[in-house]
Amino acid sequence: MPRSLKCPTCNAPLEITDAEQQIDVCEFCGNRILLSPDDHRDEPDGLIEQARNLQKIKQMAQSGNMIEAIKLFRSTFGVGLKEAKEAVEGLASRRPVVFTQVSTQSYVQPVQPAYGMYAAPPSVRRRSTFSPMIAIVTVLAVVIGIGIFGVSTFVSVISRTVKNTANVANRGTGSNGGSDEPNGLATEIFRFGGEGIGAGKFKDNRTVAIDGEGNVYSADYTGKAIQKFDSDGKFLTQWELSDDMPILKIAADRKGHVYLLRSNSLTIFDSATGKVVRTIPGTDYRHLATSTNGSLYALSDSNSVLKLDANGKVLSKTGNLIKQINFEVNDLEKIAADGSGNLYAADSSGRNLLKFSPDGKFLFRFDSAAGLTGSAGILGDLAVDNTGKGRVYSANAFFVIVYDVEGSFIGSFTAPQTFGLTVDDKGALWTASRPFIVKYEIGKIEK
Repeated sequence: MPRSLKCPTCNAPLEITDAEQQIDVCEFCGNRILLSPDDHRDEPDGLIEQARNLQKIKQMAQSGNMIEAIKLFRSTFGVGLKEAKEAVEGLASRRPVVFTQVSTQSYVQPVQPAYGMYAAPPSVRRRSTFSPMIAIVTVLAVVIGIGIFGVSTFVSVISRTVKNTANVANRGTGSNGGSDEPNGLATEIFRFGGEGIGAGKFKDNRTVAIDGEGNVYSADYTGKAIQKFDSDGKFLTQWELSDDMPILKIAADRKGHVYLLRSNSLTIFDSATGKVVRTIPGTDYRHLATSTNGSLYALSDSNSVLKLDANGKVLSKTGNLIKQINFEVNDLEKIAADGSGNLYAADSSGRNLLKFSPDGKFLFRFDSAAGLTGSAGILGDLAVDNTGKGRVYSANAFFVIVYDVEGSFIGSFTAPQTFGLTVDDKGALWTASRPFIVKYEIGKIEK
């Protein structure tokens, strides 16, 4: 009997016709899926219909029948003309397509974690109820130039929420997540933000930073303000920006500075007043990182890392980090640093997480994380815990992956729409999980 499930990597609705089938391959992201016994169950007809329609849409798009494909996409997922056109164009070009929380009006299911060979078991389940939502669909479009991942851009298709009561308890302006997590890896403490255009709200925040006082900073990707919150999620103030150039990274040190990296400049703010200390135009930096020893690091387009002082002056510079590596590595996209000055870098494929010494000598490549590192080629952010736990975190928009500093894979937990990471002085992990900021406590792992 036909049944349906959602791909654990890209969340596309899939139809399984063989009841005894144990392995499936998603046509939309290429992920091999090991089907668990729990997957052999009947699903609502609405999800099966979505899966079948998606096959038709793909066939029509790739055969050039774009108009009919767009019509069917709109009627299946309930989105507007512009959103459907963007999604169908992605299917026609055979680029990876990512679906998050695909559902019908009568059936809703949170993003499913993967089982078997491509992920750890589910590890975060919030005590909350999800009410009906029409489809949220995100298309991954590969673009040369400015983008969320340097060479790739997420084109977010508008979600139309019928009603959402996922966050039920308030804490200040935040929500108490009250998470349950079966394997002890992560507990959601609370979240704040949410979709909107007013103070304390976001639409597309992809970065988060914490200063020495515990204040939290975030901004929309093309936003015109940096928003500041206290450690409980209470909105404090916002700093207006002069334009809406894409924001690649916000970082903060323990010396009273907040750093804003955009595609064409680095701006340094006084964290207490929000006043601009200095703007450095014409930078070629892709990413920023701060460490607990007060150092600021910038990753350049030439795959070198520059150590900067608090005013953005270059103190030292490594050579091209990937020239010394004897296996295939793409251009580096994200960096992090620990208190000893060791550098951690991930390439644009999201499949290579690398550790370097303070002077840029390659040390080793991290474990493959059971295939999670390169889900759909997406890389969100890196962060290092310097509080003694010795952990390195990587986000790929679907999961947060946890390693030790020696490169061993510890585990993962589902965290949809996570593109920004930072760790506070007490070891709590904070994520920019658009349109929210989420605080997690990471438990002790017995290995």
